Amino acid sequence: MNDMMESLPSFRQMFRLILFLILALIVLGLVVAIVKALMPLLILAAIVVGGVYLYNRLQTNGAH
Repeated sequence: MNDMMESLPSFRQMFRLILFLILALIVLGLVVAIVKALMPLLILAAIVVGGVYLYNRLQTNGAH
């Protein structure tokens, strides 16, 4: 029984682990919120870039 108690991490280590996990969840939540906020802008940028690509491709095909 005493060996099992010695193998457990200390309170300080457990507290640091819990604090790290909470901070990781906060950072993950912030990243998800930023991606959700920027998603319409990313979609619009993809449409514009795709349109410019297709326009340039049609221009070069029409020139031949």
